[in-house]
Amino acid sequence: ITLLLFLCLVLVSYVFSNGRKHLLSQLKGFVTNRDRNSLFDEVTTEDIRYTFLLIFHTCVLLGLCIYNYFANTQPELFQIYPHYVLLAVFVGCMVALFLIKCLVYSFVNWIFFDKVRNTVWMTSFYNVTIWSGFLLLPVILLIVYFDLSFQSSLYLIGCVLVFVKITLFFKCFRNFFNNFYGSFHLILYLCTLEILPDILLWKSIVSVNK
Repeated sequence: ITLLLFLCLVLVSYVFSNGRKHLLSQLKGFVTNRDRNSLFDEVTTEDIRYTFLLIFHTCVLLGLCIYNYFANTQPELFQIYPHYVLLAVFVGCMVALFLIKCLVYSFVNWIFFDKVRNTVWMTSFYNVTIWSGFLLLPVILLIVYFDLSFQSSLYLIGCVLVFVKITLFFKCFRNFFNNFYGSFHLILYLCTLEILPDILLWKSIVSVNK
């Protein structure tokens, strides 16, 4: 775990040292809601590479969160399977969940919305995923190196995840359903494509671990 966290820190440092301008530009556009203008920003192949490296970084941290949860709730599981195998499985599940969400979002948005809105949403989704990784990093460091209590870690991770969902809710509303009646469609959209896949994945992991 220490080696994995060290590699994550090296990865983040590498991206910030080389792609800091692109990340700050994306963050500024995201916060100020200049979504449609951001479509015309010049995005290079390296910028795309930095984006997906940081998304993978987030998936690794989410895998560590699941690892920590089962290490405290089902310690006997770690006596049956090697720790690195379980950690690899958890990280792999997070990567698979992200890819599935991207495919489902792209397919549904391609059917119901125009190309511009689809591009704006996917960019926002990538940005939220990246910055949630930055929020999770100090929590993981507290868990590993400062022996943060299990309950406190659950609260902190839960706060990060709730913040992420609220942010996605806000961005989705502005992009797709920016009227009163659209709120009802928004609830159905996010429950079907954002919340339901998370619940199904979690139930699957819990069932397999039993």
